[in-house]
Amino acid sequence: MRPIRLPEPPGDGMMETPEIFAGGGGGGATVVRRAVLIGNGSPGAENQCLGLARALGLADNLTLYRVTRPRGGINEWLQFLPISLHKFIDQVFRQFFRNTRFALVLQGRKPYRVSNGGSVGLSAILEADVKKIVTVARDTYEKEGPTLVVACGWDTISYSSLIRKLASDNVFVIQIQHPRSRLDRFDLVVTPRHDYYALTASGQQEIPRLFRRWITPQEPPGRNVVLTVGALHQADSAALRLAAIAWHDELAPLPKPLLIVNIGGPTGLSYCAYI
Repeated sequence: MRPIRLPEPPGDGMMETPEIFAGGGGGGATVVRRAVLIGNGSPGAENQCLGLARALGLADNLTLYRVTRPRGGINEWLQFLPISLHKFIDQVFRQFFRNTRFALVLQGRKPYRVSNGGSVGLSAILEADVKKIVTVARDTYEKEGPTLVVACGWDTISYSSLIRKLASDNVFVIQIQHPRSRLDRFDLVVTPRHDYYALTASGQQEIPRLFRRWITPQEPPGRNVVLTVGALHQADSAALRLAAIAWHDELAPLPKPLLIVNIGGPTGLSYCAYI
């Protein structure tokens, strides 16, 4: 599949479909018309996927999948494991202890729970399933063209890389945030510049050599890496205009200028305060 590039934001603030996704250049099988997003339940990660899809003009034709871990009981102590190993251990526990009174203690009541899409503005979210995503991408390729797969978050890495491995001719896979693994497992990696900070002249002076390998990749970014100033988001000019209209009556009487403070925390939620 030919490489793609991230387009510049539309100058007038309106969300338009970039030319590379809208048609031309190689027939219908090369045109990207839809996106599959894979998140991990964190609004901070899933909003980055949605922001990229929105910037590419695919906000109206996307499906959001979510990678979920088993919860409850002993599973709360296994969150550090790779997700595939965690799910395997959970299934072993469920089979071994299914007829004992220790089942709820060891496993919790439900292995997976996929919440609705209210937190990201979607009506529904599906449990991530590599086989299903690959099958749909293959079956619809001739008629609808390749599928853009965008993933963000540690638990999504094994899913997105496996999708690319199984259906490399039918998908274009973008991993947001540095996966801390081989970058050739993805077609494109979108990551903040600070992930490579220790390789810069300033970083060499400020970060002790002993710690550099733990906080930054060892090699400069390759051709399939796009560096961003900060995290991707959905706050484009159109969204800001709509927010300005919605909040105008409440904010208009306040003294100017206004200072906006966005505060995030370990709960995965963000709070916005104005002063």
